[in-house]
Amino acid sequence: MLIQVKGEKIKFTKMELIILEQRVENLFESFDKKTLHELTLQKKYDHLQEEVSRHAQHVMNLPAGKALKRLKDEGNIFYKQFLNNYGDLTYTRFVVSGEEELLKQKGIYTIIVNDELKFCGVCARTFKERFNQHIGNIYAKGCFRDGTATHCHVNANITLMLPDNDVHFAIYPMDNEKEMNSLKNAIINRFEPEWNLRSNRDLYELTSAF
Repeated sequence: MLIQVKGEKIKFTKMELIILEQRVENLFESFDKKTLHELTLQKKYDHLQEEVSRHAQHVMNLPAGKALKRLKDEGNIFYKQFLNNYGDLTYTRFVVSGEEELLKQKGIYTIIVNDELKFCGVCARTFKERFNQHIGNIYAKGCFRDGTATHCHVNANITLMLPDNDVHFAIYPMDNEKEMNSLKNAIINRFEPEWNLRSNRDLYELTSAF
């Protein structure tokens, strides 16, 4: 795949998705490292302490994931206050397959759906780690407020496209993080990929860090 930006044609290499599990729902439920009460003692959640005593007193000593699922089943939308904006969607577990030596590198990656650029991001570590351990494998704590909304959002969008559309990753290895971010921003400004929602800073901080 060629992307023309800043007067230069840049060749991206296609990587295929291998689906491991589809329609993964209520993923947040499996988080059991802390009770709901213990979670409210952390900085990201301490503002919810008073509301917990009003809305969730009966589940505050349950493991946090099970407590939130109980509230959800009861029709109590207060449970969403503990999750990021994309923490209760339907996900897919997948890995990305392609030239192994390229996947071991870092750089710019794109997500393509039916030949349309949907997302552009950077990997400060390896492509393989970002794709297979993060975007393709959403974990329970990642669904919470202090998790990674970006990964949840991208995975959920990929899930909506499957299995009826051609979805794949395309990568361009680079070493210099400053140059990575410059190219990523140029691509986003030129093509305005639909999934790069820059209007909400809490949802999309497009940085090179995990």
